[in-house]
Amino acid sequence: MKSIYAYLLVLAACCSATAQAAPTGDSVRIAGMPSAGYWLNKPAAANASGSRLSITAAKGTDFFHYGGGNFKATNAPILLFQPDADFTVTAKVKVGFNETYDGGAIFVYADSTHYIKFLFEKSHYGNLSVCSGVTNTYTDDATNAVSPTNEVLMRLSKKGNFYGMFYSLDAGKTWTAARMVHFNPGGKIQLGFSSQSPLGAQCESIFSEITYKPTGFTDTKTGE
Repeated sequence: MKSIYAYLLVLAACCSATAQAAPTGDSVRIAGMPSAGYWLNKPAAANASGSRLSITAAKGTDFFHYGGGNFKATNAPILLFQPDADFTVTAKVKVGFNETYDGGAIFVYADSTHYIKFLFEKSHYGNLSVCSGVTNTYTDDATNAVSPTNEVLMRLSKKGNFYGMFYSLDAGKTWTAARMVHFNPGGKIQLGFSSQSPLGAQCESIFSEITYKPTGFTDTKTGE
């Protein structure tokens, strides 16, 4: 297996583009979401129907700033929405994993150096992993769980400047907190869904059964 540093060299070669917002004419509606969604970086393909969204990321796409400082990518497609002051979003995330670091994510986005990425990816260990990354200039990331299948329920909730990330590996019967973090980048934040394929040819991530509430969590175990 290649080292992390070797992967980063390959990623750096692939992920050289910077974030670009799409024109306002490219709005996307998702049932239950509080606003129309707009693309930050266009996907290779996308489809939205009811409470289901699929995003196909092209080759060499990621959103990550390595803590060692020698790699940064901001070109993964993200469909962004303007949320309420507090909110809770839950989605079933299914990823067509092929290559290492393929993945689908729920995002909180302020700008290209301040964001939260709650990610389901194929890790460099070969596992399908629930991960969490908080970027304040650099990304502080962690692997939280290994999933036996390519489908997991994920929930991200905001209450004030306090954010909680939660996951379920058993179709919502039990939930586990992946991360609790104070995040206050200043200014507006946006909520989004993303797919990435840093090393692969492409990656499709499907978000289904999307639900949204304009309230933050009170239960730090489940995110409800």
